[in-house]
Amino acid sequence: MKSKIQVETETDEGKPILEIKEYEKKYWLDDRLEILPYEEKLVDRLEDEFKIQINEKSDGIKISAEGHVGVIEFENFILNVGPKFVKFENFGRLIDFANDIKDEQFTDEIRFQGQIDHPIEFVIRSFLGTTQKLIHYGLYKSYVEHQEDVSFLRGKLVMKQQILNDLKFNMKFNCEFDEFTSNNLENQIILYTLKLCKFITKFPQKKKIIQKLIHQIDSQIDDRRVTIQDFREIAYTRLNSRYEKPHNLAKLIIKNIGMQNLDYHRTKFIIPFFVKMSTVWEHFLENLLINYYDKKIRIAKQDPHDAWLINGKEHPIKPDIVTYKDGEISTIIDAKYMKELVVGGKEMYQIAFYLNHLNRSTGYAVLPYEEIKDYEIEVPKQNISIKVRHVPIDEYLDILYSKKYNDKEIKEEISSKLKEMIS
Repeated sequence: MKSKIQVETETDEGKPILEIKEYEKKYWLDDRLEILPYEEKLVDRLEDEFKIQINEKSDGIKISAEGHVGVIEFENFILNVGPKFVKFENFGRLIDFANDIKDEQFTDEIRFQGQIDHPIEFVIRSFLGTTQKLIHYGLYKSYVEHQEDVSFLRGKLVMKQQILNDLKFNMKFNCEFDEFTSNNLENQIILYTLKLCKFITKFPQKKKIIQKLIHQIDSQIDDRRVTIQDFREIAYTRLNSRYEKPHNLAKLIIKNIGMQNLDYHRTKFIIPFFVKMSTVWEHFLENLLINYYDKKIRIAKQDPHDAWLINGKEHPIKPDIVTYKDGEISTIIDAKYMKELVVGGKEMYQIAFYLNHLNRSTGYAVLPYEEIKDYEIEVPKQNISIKVRHVPIDEYLDILYSKKYNDKEIKEEISSKLKEMIS
């Protein structure tokens, strides 16, 4: 906990900017830092959903943050939570690589008023990249059920509605039929989010790209409002699995925009937006290992194994990453986005349970680098060992996006580092 500090940065209009990083606590001294009554619900939501605690004091305000990066504007100040384990100039690359986007497509400087870092533009950038891939390989089509009046018999005649048609001298047939179409929920989510992004982004270049993408698909897809509940209706299979990552980004955008209504967005300069960094960290490690480790090793992410039996029903455990060699489990890896493993904490017990259940003696906990050396946790009586490893995110991203090396050299360098870390 740092001592009380003064506000150091303000907007051009004189509004205080409170800058803090993940896993930090700060106490600012300033009489202006007041939470208005109508903002109290927003404070509660920040704590419930993003683990950001804001406590108003008589002489200022105390704030603590955990594993979310983002920014929000209150009436009397702006709160800016920055990343702890990666430089902000690399933050966009981290989001992109976590979503399988290797090429840097946009060169806009993601800042507002030259003072406030904002992650929303990076998320929009990644969403556009994944959407471009979807459209390039062709939109997913599925059978969608329709019921409507048609001029000829099609599918199944709906007798109840047909009788009403006859009474009204409606000469059409009311039929229920399946149509193979792109106008399904998967694509409706993409179209709705594109239009939302066009409203949100501050950069003309992005608006032009978004409009082009909308134009390519809007003639095939109904324009409808999408909510978080709609995502629950989609089950990802081999046929639509490539929609999972763009949908995760779409869900993040829609969920954050729902934090306040559009009237709030029109009266405030900054749209509130927060990114859960543990999810980004998991996807980052998954893509590193899948794309750069070793082709002879099969990498399975969120690999389910039936473990628990509750009231006769089996429930699985899902280690973040399981590697297989010659059909046998080789290594168990768990991505932990935290400063360090707490002795006796739930993370240690979780990995130990995975090892016991899958009959392995050694597993890995991979954390972002925090100037702590790699070490090992042993349980001699159970013959269990957890190797704690650290990844310097900036160093890896600088190699992955380097202009000095070709793709083969980059792959060799990253592969060498991963094999040194996880044998």
